[in-house]
Amino acid sequence: MARTIRQALKEGKNGYHIGGRLILPFRCQLLKLVIKDEIHTEFVGNEHVKISQDPQNTSIYFRETGRLVSFLGEYHPIKMIAAEWDADLTDPSTHIKLIVELEDFHIARIKPLDNDSDVLFIE
Repeated sequence: MARTIRQALKEGKNGYHIGGRLILPFRCQLLKLVIKDEIHTEFVGNEHVKISQDPQNTSIYFRETGRLVSFLGEYHPIKMIAAEWDADLTDPSTHIKLIVELEDFHIARIKPLDNDSDVLFIE
């Protein structure tokens, strides 16, 4: 059975980054992706970002930004709005804001963005 976003967060699961690929430990639908000063909301046919999914994971390939190792540390987080695979995307209550901080040893620490967070998240 596929792991949900909420299960992965509750279990403290990390993602994995290698080269220009970010692997999330759950299958999801992406609505928005913010990396550096780039905001992506269209993923079909996007020449900069490619999404691939299997039953257990979602992989994001960053074609323009290059190797993700340049984003290590909390000063360059990847921000996203995602929803569970079977969620109704027209219902904003199903949208989950996430912050991904890239760390050494290919670790991608995934955190939910709470309303009290001081992280700027462009709506």
